[in-house]
Amino acid sequence: MSHTPPRGTLVVEPRHGLQLVQGPVQPLVPTALPAEDSPAPCPQLRPGHQVELVCNGRIFEVIEQEISRARSSIHLCIYIWRPGKVSDRLVAALEERARAGVACRLLVDAVGSRGGFEKHVRPRLERAGCEVRRFHPPRLRRFWRLLLRNHRKLLVIDGRVGLTGGWCISDEWDGHGRKEYEWRDTNVRVLGPAALAQMQATFSEDWQHADGEPLPPDSFPTLAPEGPARAAFIQSRARPGAEPAERMLEEVFSAARRRLWISSGYFAINDAFTRLLIGLRHAGVDVRVLVPGPINDVPVARAMQRSTYRSLLEHGVRLWEYQPTMMHAKTAVVDEGLSIVGSTNLDPFSLNVLQEGSLVVEDPALNTALARAFLQDLDVSREVHTTPWYYLLVSGVRRVLWWIFDLLD
Repeated sequence: MSHTPPRGTLVVEPRHGLQLVQGPVQPLVPTALPAEDSPAPCPQLRPGHQVELVCNGRIFEVIEQEISRARSSIHLCIYIWRPGKVSDRLVAALEERARAGVACRLLVDAVGSRGGFEKHVRPRLERAGCEVRRFHPPRLRRFWRLLLRNHRKLLVIDGRVGLTGGWCISDEWDGHGRKEYEWRDTNVRVLGPAALAQMQATFSEDWQHADGEPLPPDSFPTLAPEGPARAAFIQSRARPGAEPAERMLEEVFSAARRRLWISSGYFAINDAFTRLLIGLRHAGVDVRVLVPGPINDVPVARAMQRSTYRSLLEHGVRLWEYQPTMMHAKTAVVDEGLSIVGSTNLDPFSLNVLQEGSLVVEDPALNTALARAFLQDLDVSREVHTTPWYYLLVSGVRRVLWWIFDLLD
């Protein structure tokens, strides 16, 4: 008698304290990343999508609007959820839908969303009928999991519309990204069959790893094409050696022939990415990188990013530091067609140990909108021309971090 589970079944092995979960998870979804020895393009973008750019605090207007339209399910995965005005708005919208019978499944990271969320937000949500689960709660006997966080920002409504990007549920993300306490961020609203199935499947896996029940079949409706964009959602798992995000970025960046404009809220690339950007510049590609400036929520991250400047500047890569506030976006503009928007930063943690997700899109309209936003950001940024010598010392720390993660891989 065979003990092989049927296709479309998730099996979590009972190790490292995880329970065995076995049952239908979702129908098979289109593959975003082919096998490494496959001749297929990487990532595999599929047709039929409509993708809209949603910048800064407008994301919360869109979230409220989409929640109000929900009829069967609301699936939210978020890293940071703090009490405040933004939280109150979204909690009220979720309360109304939960009391109307919509299944609200909310997954928050146990480290990113702690304290105020547990005390002031979670009780309201659960009283209204929302199911709230925590990703990797800190436990002394599993201390090593403290670094393995769920950094995704993902909302899927009725399996028919999705939102992803760099946003979190906190008042810092409200506003227009031009004042000190209004962070600059970029997100997308997605319609279409393949990317939505991939986003929902990502939530499904995360939900079951947090001991949630498998999603019901109506979470994966059959969707008609919605627009001309080709797209794919790329997820990576919270464990050392989580390669999909790194592989995707390398492949998409390497496709640049005319321009590669990168925004990264946390930028501490390894030698391989440094060589890639320099090689593209030598091949005539207009390579520009936008990173946070004087306002950074992780001060050591600024030192790490500045440790990358010297080699890039020496080879003609142009760098800007955003001045008005924290620049938190994670995007790329590639030539006149390809774009990336998501939660994936260019640093060793994001590319090795965090749960991340990014949407890769081939669509001239989105590419144009993202390029326009990038140039507007440069207008309020300061171009970097030199960097002090002592940041070379920090570059050694950055290389050690990457070396450690490579060993774990």
